[in-house]
Amino acid sequence: MPTLSASAYVILGLLEQSGSATPYALDREIQQSIGHFWGFPRSQIYAEAARLVRHGLVREEREGAGRRRRTLSLTPAGRDVLAQWLTGPADQVTEIRDEGLLRIFFQRVGESGTEPVRQLAAQQREAHRRKLAQYETILASATPAQPATDAPGLDPGFGPPQAAALAFGLRFEQLAIAFWTEIAERGASAVDPRLPE
Repeated sequence: MPTLSASAYVILGLLEQSGSATPYALDREIQQSIGHFWGFPRSQIYAEAARLVRHGLVREEREGAGRRRRTLSLTPAGRDVLAQWLTGPADQVTEIRDEGLLRIFFQRVGESGTEPVRQLAAQQREAHRRKLAQYETILASATPAQPATDAPGLDPGFGPPQAAALAFGLRFEQLAIAFWTEIAERGASAVDPRLPE
């Protein structure tokens, strides 16, 4: 079996859920679902799909005329590889890639005092409030999962596993809002773990 990236498993997982899809449809689904917690450039969809086709894990059918759209679907080997990944060990830790944290790391308290840090914190708090509102909208509009079906292209709904991923997003945004609020109101020293509370 080839070594696959997490991005390849995203493609396999989405194809299992949908039955079949064009790369464009995959991109839309990513933006509306896992794109909230897993960055996935559109160009990567095409590259990963082509790699999966070469490895025999995905089948590609191309329209004979018109736009010549490509439709992708899982092969039995692709289903097996996805099942092995889903049930295998998950020992990778969360990688935090947050521009706000990057910016605060490089701040220096100078003549302007703590104002730049507090201003950054206030901006970050608002950004996380907007993201939290997006997650709350998703939660409010989530439809319950439908019974399993083999019919391709059907929306699998929003079951407990998808709700668990959303719960993490909600909790993360609430934590981020509390963190940045503390800094916005009291400065970076308010969250310094070396200082007594």
